[in-house]
Amino acid sequence: KQWYQRRVRGGPLFDVILEKISFSLSFLMMQIPFLKDVGVKHNHYATFYNVKEKEMSLAERTQLTCRAPVETASVTKAYFNLTVCVVASALLSIPFSFDKTGWLGGIPLLAGVGLFVDYTSLCLGETCIKLDVYDYQEICEISFGKTGRYVQAIIQLSLSLSLMISYQIISADNLLGILRTDWVKCAMDSNIPLNTLLVLVLTTIILLPLSSFATLKMLGNSSMISIVSIVILSLSLLYFDLTRDPPNTLPRFGGEMLTGLGVFATGFVCHQIITPTLQSLPGEDIIAKKENYNKVIHMAIGTSFLFFMLVGLTGYYLCHDAEDKRSCPGNILTWSDPAVGSISGNFFGKIAMGMFLITALVAYPLEHFSCYNTICRLMYGEWGQPSNFYGLAIKLLLVVCTTAPALYLDNIGTLLAWAGNLAAFPLGFLLPLSLSIKNRNVGVPSSLFQTILRSTLLVMSLLLMFLQTFQNITNNFDLI
Repeated sequence: KQWYQRRVRGGPLFDVILEKISFSLSFLMMQIPFLKDVGVKHNHYATFYNVKEKEMSLAERTQLTCRAPVETASVTKAYFNLTVCVVASALLSIPFSFDKTGWLGGIPLLAGVGLFVDYTSLCLGETCIKLDVYDYQEICEISFGKTGRYVQAIIQLSLSLSLMISYQIISADNLLGILRTDWVKCAMDSNIPLNTLLVLVLTTIILLPLSSFATLKMLGNSSMISIVSIVILSLSLLYFDLTRDPPNTLPRFGGEMLTGLGVFATGFVCHQIITPTLQSLPGEDIIAKKENYNKVIHMAIGTSFLFFMLVGLTGYYLCHDAEDKRSCPGNILTWSDPAVGSISGNFFGKIAMGMFLITALVAYPLEHFSCYNTICRLMYGEWGQPSNFYGLAIKLLLVVCTTAPALYLDNIGTLLAWAGNLAAFPLGFLLPLSLSIKNRNVGVPSSLFQTILRSTLLVMSLLLMFLQTFQNITNNFDLI
């Protein structure tokens, strides 16, 4: 009681005793392995409260507290990282999306989503620079409190986990198509679950070790390989398309435009990796960093649009024959027709499968890195990273959480449509626009025209998300 009274009067006794107890407790907790992370966080708390006033803002506290050092990645590697993150997420499902929208309805819809994502990416980068904070969760907490942080984390985890599941299924399907021999056909006829076995093998031997890469700079070395793989995939699919008889007609419009919109949104949205990419970009000052960021965003979205157009239209063309049969699967490389054959039966089709197998295996750790970073920020805030033991446990848990659904889910196109509706729209459209409007008067104020434009786009995004949810429910989609 006396200590409390002296504290209220401004006496130093309470501060001195609290400081001694805090650092002594932190030292003791650091000696216990299971409490090491708590001790580190407690030590940061004690240091923080003895250096700065309690009334400081969250943005000031973010800049003061300890962080893990950020490695600088070149503009080229940042471009490769973003392009792979965008293209690999839904490239093989774009023909499925064109099948829902029609070719004449799908082209402007795809272009519109690409421009929308490009604009919201610039809005998110502008907000990061205004607040001088380069973490999506922290920006949401500064703007909307703890609720904003938790909402962003849940949405981002949902999208990244959905993409990781799709990569595992695609990898198993493509590997099975490459290995399709008489023995494999006999095993499939005997109801041996080869897809399940391949998911387990690929996850254990390849995906789990690749997920140990912890920085975007290290992943950038592999991302350049996957860009080459995507180019070969597009050319191989185009060659296979030109060697078959053309269909009489191609439907211009489809009856499920909003379903296709969900897949397009899932493919383009890359905001879960934008903030760490912006932080890792080189630049002598904030203006140079912003110029590099804008350049990377424009190049990545533009390149992704070209790949989506090429694979989407060629795959849509492939799925229609003279009788106008429409059977675009979620993974275009698994398409087959009794009269024509299958892609896996063609030499160039096997090359395409092999190349995109590499792409999916590289894209999985990129999304894994995003999930890991989200969980660490959610658990530890701005006070650094977990210890090696807890870090390894989190990474292993993420792999397990995606492997279990990948063993049972099959319809990739529907999975990505739901992911676009429930995760990609909020993460890529709603949150960036809301953050930009909320912080419009921070730093250099936004113009009235920008505020009105972003508010209009925000309302339009909300409307489209609700309409898409209604269509997905009424169509009674099955994931399995």
